[in-house]
Amino acid sequence: MKFTSLLLILSLFITSCSSVQFGKPGMAIPSVERLPASSVEEIAYYLSVDKFKYYLNEYSVAQEGKIPEPIIKYLRSVEVQDIMKMNLDTEALKDANNYDKIIWDLLKDEKLTDGVTQTQLKWGYNFFKTKLNEAFNLAPSKLDIALTLPSTSTDINAGTVLNPEILAPEDMTLDSGHYISNRTTRAIFWEANENNRPIEFHLGDSREFLKELKDKNGELLYEVKPFAKNYNKIYIIQYPGEKTYRYAITNIGGQDRLDHLTHQISLSNFSGGKLKSKVIVKGDIKKFHAAKAEEHAMQLRLLPKADRVIIGQKESIDGKFNIFWKMGALKNYYQSNRAAFEKKVESLGTKEREKFFMMMNSVGGHEAIFKDKKIIEDAYALFETEFTKDPSMLPGKFKLYNYDNFTIEMCDYVFEGNDGKPVRWRVVSNVWGDEVIPIAQALKNTGHTNVTYMGTAGAFANKEYKVGDLVSPAKVRDGEAALQMMSQPMKIEGAKYGGTVEHVGSPFEESHAWLAKAQARSEFVEVETSYLRRIFNGPKDNLEIFLLISDILGSETETLAHATSSKRKNSQNKLLAKLFERDSKGIPAATKYTPPTQLEGIKNLVLRTLEKKTPAFRYYAYSSLKGNKNLTQQEILAFAEKKASFTDSFLLDRLVKIGEVIHEMKKSYPEAGEFEVAFSKSLVEGTWNPKEDKLAVTFKAKSPQSEKVMKEALKENQAFLDKMKAFAVIDVKTAIDDPSMVWLKVPEKTDPDFLVKIYSLSGFKNAGLYKNVTYNGNVTLDFLPTSQTENALEAFYQGKGAVPAVKGLDVGGTCMEAMSRLMKIL
Repeated sequence: MKFTSLLLILSLFITSCSSVQFGKPGMAIPSVERLPASSVEEIAYYLSVDKFKYYLNEYSVAQEGKIPEPIIKYLRSVEVQDIMKMNLDTEALKDANNYDKIIWDLLKDEKLTDGVTQTQLKWGYNFFKTKLNEAFNLAPSKLDIALTLPSTSTDINAGTVLNPEILAPEDMTLDSGHYISNRTTRAIFWEANENNRPIEFHLGDSREFLKELKDKNGELLYEVKPFAKNYNKIYIIQYPGEKTYRYAITNIGGQDRLDHLTHQISLSNFSGGKLKSKVIVKGDIKKFHAAKAEEHAMQLRLLPKADRVIIGQKESIDGKFNIFWKMGALKNYYQSNRAAFEKKVESLGTKEREKFFMMMNSVGGHEAIFKDKKIIEDAYALFETEFTKDPSMLPGKFKLYNYDNFTIEMCDYVFEGNDGKPVRWRVVSNVWGDEVIPIAQALKNTGHTNVTYMGTAGAFANKEYKVGDLVSPAKVRDGEAALQMMSQPMKIEGAKYGGTVEHVGSPFEESHAWLAKAQARSEFVEVETSYLRRIFNGPKDNLEIFLLISDILGSETETLAHATSSKRKNSQNKLLAKLFERDSKGIPAATKYTPPTQLEGIKNLVLRTLEKKTPAFRYYAYSSLKGNKNLTQQEILAFAEKKASFTDSFLLDRLVKIGEVIHEMKKSYPEAGEFEVAFSKSLVEGTWNPKEDKLAVTFKAKSPQSEKVMKEALKENQAFLDKMKAFAVIDVKTAIDDPSMVWLKVPEKTDPDFLVKIYSLSGFKNAGLYKNVTYNGNVTLDFLPTSQTENALEAFYQGKGAVPAVKGLDVGGTCMEAMSRLMKIL
């Protein structure tokens, strides 16, 4: 089934009365002929070569000083091209368990085995070999999206074509080959360059990639599995009309990460010469960041405002709160049965028991608690059985939610300090470079001015800094300008203050020439600070930056791995201890949540009463019942019993099917704004039940002629529309006068998730409902604990009969600002 260009049809309509069709039954849709296994033999071979070279590097480091130096020197001299010329058995090369034998054979050929045995040269690190065999290979992928309407898109090379900067490995301050082999694998770049194979770079999450792929009727063939856990998934894909495949690298959230990945193409060009791979970027980073910033701002407007934003060290902070939570539980037990408590803790031992009671009484402060947290954990384990029997002794939770999209994680912790006042921390994970811009800009735009950033940085040599040091720079370099920090950071014992931090978006920017220039003007190098300093630049902004030195640039022995764990932990503990001491002024205690409004109380009652139902149904129940100010649990249960229940996927799948029709209609018009689309107000209000109600969808044509053409187009595809008749009614009109409908101009760019986005964005404004994308590209729903609501209907045009007209607006009930915000996100 295929949409024919309606723009062309409209021009034909003027001179002809012939019928109009999109998706003509006899029209062939290009299909992908699945490649035989032999077609990926070359990339499989390159992956094995990269794996073996990676093993040689790790082997030579592990065996240095244990086996003769000439052997180490030889193994380190072996280049990729040498391996390819050795004519090694390709099957043996796939299995890392064969590598010690291959190395022995190579050494024999080089006459380097005198005085050593094969057993002496065998590396017994079997765990590493197992991990290698799980990587550097091609694997089936579960990534999928259920789209049923074939696309009319044919331009598979649409996007921005890049010419990657030509970089030379010998110019880098690090071993770029080993780095790329670990994080990405050089094999895909070798193979792509040798065979003129295109490489696509996709902005957005896994679902955005899948929609782009399906929009071109493409097929995902394999996932390329590198050694390290790879944030940017790599796939082998194929489009109709192409006899072979291409590569797609996904989950890109910013320019820094894009540059980091494209740099790897030229750094992996072992044959030299001009790069042959066509590099295509799918998406626009500026628009992507603007949409994400608007979406985050909407979330932050409706969540309670945080007293402090902390960017970085998210996992460590979570661990500290977990210790405080266990201390709260132990304190509750102590107060309920002191004698039994003291008897149980006798098993801790004299010294441990003494430290335990000192920590429970806040003697030694937070730093002592963090240092000896195992004593708290051991004490808590003694009482777990009692806590299971009587959960009422457990304190409330510090963490209220955990939000995770493909670039950031964010959560709120609420606690009380010694003064009894509640404090809310909003903690955001570290990201890569300019991926921090959308959330940082949203925080700034919603009045979050107290920001503490905690990251890791490299220090330049001969600057008197050591690995494990905690530093707070006085200046941040943004391009050529050195910007002074505008606020004083908190004072921490042992921390070093002053110096300038240089921005670098990728370790592949760290050439020897760059090092000479940067080292002369700065002390540190880091990826996020320049963006934060650029955004939080107002007189009321209180941005403080703390960096843990992870390595000394240009040194092979001064890295985080070489720092003593005690020094590294000590610096981290001092920083986090000071954070807690400043805001809690004692041991943090969990607070009891009280809904700020009656409406929030009703929402919490519905969600709690129907906790075994899916988020979509709970949202539907709340939306239907929230007008009852005296709502009871019995009424909620009665409503749920009466109404047909449905899952998240049941509702979302149906919205996607309708969205496919809207998307294909939109693509048939090259110009934006040729028509508008209307739909039942119940979708925005959250009261649509996909098992009981039909969603009305109307294409609002700009003229009677267009209306007739579009109706004919729908009629010709009645078979597809019939599959949706149980839950949707789709038609075409020139005007919308039904007060139960709302509408909007179709955005410049649509996709099959058009109505899913409207549903989830409206759901967030109404009740904190939000969508999340899983690793496999599926959409799931959940709630954030919002404290405010916005009128979701304001973002849409509505019939004059629906709401009173608003002065100054040409359509009743329209809020142009709200509509503008929605259009940015869509």
